[in-house]
Amino acid sequence: MERRVNDVGGQVDGALHLDEHAVTLHEKRIDALVMLLTSPKVDAFKVDALRRAIEQNTIEDYRKFGYYDKWIRAIRDLLVEQNILTHDEIETRIAAIRARQRSAA
Repeated sequence: MERRVNDVGGQVDGALHLDEHAVTLHEKRIDALVMLLTSPKVDAFKVDALRRAIEQNTIEDYRKFGYYDKWIRAIRDLLVEQNILTHDEIETRIAAIRARQRSAA
């Protein structure tokens, strides 16, 4: 059976970094978004679906993205998959936020 992208147990891949770090606002927001979207009231998707979406990354993306970056990408994919938002709606909103940030700088 072929290993999934997230199945890295027993593989040698350099040193593990077990350093503690302060949780960033970005990480807190993504965590809160998952809690909201998986809550019984919203029920946009289940945590198992989030895991499945994360596991669908390519090996390159799985290695390149950080923990919460994998989550936010999976959230995006699931919102589109569940017909909650379209890819274009998400991209339009991201572009508007980036433009607002540029004009504020």
